[in-house]
Amino acid sequence: MEKNRESDKELLLFLLQKCNMTLEDAKSEQEEMTNKQYIEKHFEYSKPWQGKDGRWRTYLPDESRKEKRRLIAKRTLENLYAAIITFYREQESGLNNRKITLRTFYQSWLEYKKLKTTSTMYIYRIHNDWQAYYLNDTIIDVPLSKLNYDRLEQWALKKIREKQLTKKQYYNMSIIMRQSLDYAVQKGIIEINPFQNVKIDRKLFTMKRKPDDETQVFLTNEQPVIEAEAYADFKETESVACLAIPLLYQTGLRLGEIVAVKSSDISGNYLHVQRMEVRTKEQLPDGSWSVQRYKIVEHTKSDAGDRLVYLSKTARTIIAMVEQSNHEHGYKDDGFLFLNQQGRIHARCIDTRIRKYCRHAGIMEKASHKVRKTYISTLIDAGININEVRKQAGHEDERTTYKNYCFNRMEKSETESSLEKALAR
Repeated sequence: MEKNRESDKELLLFLLQKCNMTLEDAKSEQEEMTNKQYIEKHFEYSKPWQGKDGRWRTYLPDESRKEKRRLIAKRTLENLYAAIITFYREQESGLNNRKITLRTFYQSWLEYKKLKTTSTMYIYRIHNDWQAYYLNDTIIDVPLSKLNYDRLEQWALKKIREKQLTKKQYYNMSIIMRQSLDYAVQKGIIEINPFQNVKIDRKLFTMKRKPDDETQVFLTNEQPVIEAEAYADFKETESVACLAIPLLYQTGLRLGEIVAVKSSDISGNYLHVQRMEVRTKEQLPDGSWSVQRYKIVEHTKSDAGDRLVYLSKTARTIIAMVEQSNHEHGYKDDGFLFLNQQGRIHARCIDTRIRKYCRHAGIMEKASHKVRKTYISTLIDAGININEVRKQAGHEDERTTYKNYCFNRMEKSETESSLEKALAR
């Protein structure tokens, strides 16, 4: 196919040279031929005439009028021809636009979306949503110009019911429809985005119950056990990845943040969190996706993520142990703190370890993110001002801190004892 295109291009250039024409000349001649065809086509519908006032007139088709046509008048015949040509060009463009569907427009919007984000995993999530919610839905073959409010509202309501979507799931699912139509407006394909007016009653969403505390944090009797497992593993393997876990309990860093820490980020009792590890996937020319890779980016998850985190005495001791181990083993890789023989340690390595410790200790298996929730809940339990907790956690809003990261760390007997004390007269 590529060879044929190259041959066609060479042949076109050869013919242009033989005719002593430039590519611009060829385009201009083609445009003149097209304009002539528009005028000839119009003459079959309504021939122009000159009125007593000297102005030239003709009728143009107009389905919005009762007579299905409208009269236009111009001072010169040349101006009238220009108006006729513009009308048919716009009509032809409109006919093409009316054929565009979400199926044919999706990839164009996705390429535009890629330009507006640095997260390839976000694009990959959109790709998965397209596969799950849209690809086998007949709505993607309906012309965008026919996607009115009623049709879109019914589509959204059916999706919520069929897939039992939570509010968050619906928002993520509907991004493709909502933003594709926004882009279609921007491109002049449709005049308005009717999906912007579709509002869903929150009672129709599947309610997501806040999970039980013991599944979201390490309880007060579990945290020491996991830390002991980590220190024992470090003593046996000398892998500093083990020490990342007790340090997480002391700092509450996201997993991608702790593996991106450099020794130069530490100043006195504070750690400057300013970069993170991210997962990446690239869409290949055939539409498939590459294997997942990891890289460091010089920014955090949000503006609030770039922050100074207090390092407790315990945290500083752990960091000293990590640096000493790196020195003893001769590990050096661009100043990163958590290293092994291959270089910088990846987030997955640490998450795998903490799950292993849970299984070995007979504790419910919990991911490293639950350590972050434990850290934040610990600060709240200690009575630290919520705004300070928010800043240490790197949250934009304290409502996020309270709603998603505040859990009871006490086991049932401790909770009951505390309730007794609170209610005792």
